[in-house]
Amino acid sequence: MRPFALLSLLLACACSSLSSEEAAELAAYQRRAALYFDGGRYDQSLAQIERGLEIDPEDYKLNAMKGGILLLRSGDAFGTDHRQLDAATELLQSMYDERSADRHEPYLLLNYGRALQKQGLRRLGEAIRLDGQAARAVAEQDPQAMREQARAQRAESERLLREADAMLAQLIERGELLRLAHNHRLQIALQRGDDVAFVAEAKAFQEQMQKAQDQVRKEIERTNNADYETDQLELLRMLRGEELGVRQLVAEQHYARKQFDLALAELDRILELDPRRTTDYYNRGRVLLEVGRAEEAKADFRRFLADPTVPSNSDKAAFALKAIER
Repeated sequence: MRPFALLSLLLACACSSLSSEEAAELAAYQRRAALYFDGGRYDQSLAQIERGLEIDPEDYKLNAMKGGILLLRSGDAFGTDHRQLDAATELLQSMYDERSADRHEPYLLLNYGRALQKQGLRRLGEAIRLDGQAARAVAEQDPQAMREQARAQRAESERLLREADAMLAQLIERGELLRLAHNHRLQIALQRGDDVAFVAEAKAFQEQMQKAQDQVRKEIERTNNADYETDQLELLRMLRGEELGVRQLVAEQHYARKQFDLALAELDRILELDPRRTTDYYNRGRVLLEVGRAEEAKADFRRFLADPTVPSNSDKAAFALKAIER
């Protein structure tokens, strides 16, 4: 996911107060920062960003890119260190507030939406922690106060997730970064417990994913440049990984809702795309048991247990062994 790839098309400086020499230097920092970012070299990208911001501290592109890097480097939403997440959110919000929504570049909308989504998950994690603390409260503690705090955190989580969803919806209305927008919207639908939206967004994501992969395959067939072909093959590998992650998420949701035929279809496709995904043999084995295909389930459990990295004392290993012995 590299939303700043399109920065190379947007490097004309809009700040008329700079001299021509400063404008040229700023454009060079923008260009190098974007190249480093797209190569995953975030330290170098950030160094170029900071040099550019010395020339123009209000530069939209550099600040938006800096916010994106801070977001990428922020800790787990359910962790305890949220300093970089807060810094990313504050910076991206300040850039968002500078313009009307329809004048923002797509990478800003995407990353601000992702920051709000992560803040929403953070509040959800805090609510879960408070509920657990209330359940374990000792005599001198006030469990009711903890539950009220948990409700407040859940309400804030819902607000942030709705706002994130609306931010991403703008991209879809504009027809920009559709695959990424649908991916994050399906995650948000899941986090909000909106099954209808989850199914719709998952379908829309798969349609965009198919288009993206088809386009990359055409590029691979068209090119005679070995380096370009290597880059496109790596992009195709990344897209397949993204597709597999979403399909696994969809399969889990179908299984949780006892929609076993739908879960099986997703798992069949996952293992067709990547037969090395050991855990998905276990997942498919569970589904096959539910639909009465015990012998096929046992075959999948044997494949799962054949993986030497599977801990022999894990719950999954115990379940698989028990199923095989029946």
